[in-house]
Amino acid sequence: MALIIEGGKVINGHIILSNPLSLPEGTEVRVKIESVDPVPVNKDDDQNTDSNESEDFANLPCFGMWADREDMRDSIAWLRKEREKWQQRLTRTA
Repeated sequence: MALIIEGGKVINGHIILSNPLSLPEGTEVRVKIESVDPVPVNKDDDQNTDSNESEDFANLPCFGMWADREDMRDSIAWLRKEREKWQQRLTRTA
């Protein structure tokens, strides 16, 4: 089940929601926080931004979809073979 709630604010490091949640007490939840307004970027936080973007990329459904391909175990060798095919001249059969 997914529930999107808008209208929360951060006050003294806590998220305060404008309306109470309609979930039973003790329900375990996963929280993803997105700022409604752009948050000013602190120069010291540049490394954190990069790691967050990497985590977002790694969570995409397509990430790692070829991990079980035996022919791609050595990705560099696979790419070299593919590039060799690109360099071969096409020959007419007719």
